[in-house]
Amino acid sequence: MMINLDEFVSFIEDNFDLVSGVPCSYFKEFLSYIASQEDKSTIKHLSATREDEAIAIATGAALSKKQPLVYMQNSGLGNIGDALTSLVQLYKLPILILMSYRGLKEDNDFPEHSIMGKINNSFLGSLNLVYWDLNEKDWEVSIQKAITVMDEQSSPVVLMVKKGVLSQ
Repeated sequence: MMINLDEFVSFIEDNFDLVSGVPCSYFKEFLSYIASQEDKSTIKHLSATREDEAIAIATGAALSKKQPLVYMQNSGLGNIGDALTSLVQLYKLPILILMSYRGLKEDNDFPEHSIMGKINNSFLGSLNLVYWDLNEKDWEVSIQKAITVMDEQSSPVVLMVKKGVLSQ
């Protein structure tokens, strides 16, 4: 069962100032909802052409004391390594990253996803990133915990989003 988008977007609006990222079908309904609410929303949404560009946009927001959220596919994880280690982690910037967790057995749709799916957690660990799964049951608690970790450790946190959590 998918997270209720009204509740999810309301929570994001209450806790984040900027959302940026590279679209993924796992976020389809979430992104469509944000686009449909753009004139009413308090969140600034900036699409990016690459994952490291989304991290750069979020970095600018964090440096100006805004709370950013980045969304991306895990197949783009390799693209953000340098931006994370030489910028975000170096300057201790709290950024929430919603990362689709593709390449699992049940959604093995493209070869690049299966490769990244196998190394995803070890790759995140090698970057010293705190991460866990975002699920439908306790999503609010998970995001609040991520915000707390981000604030206490002045660091990014990755929430892994499996198929069906933010889209059908």
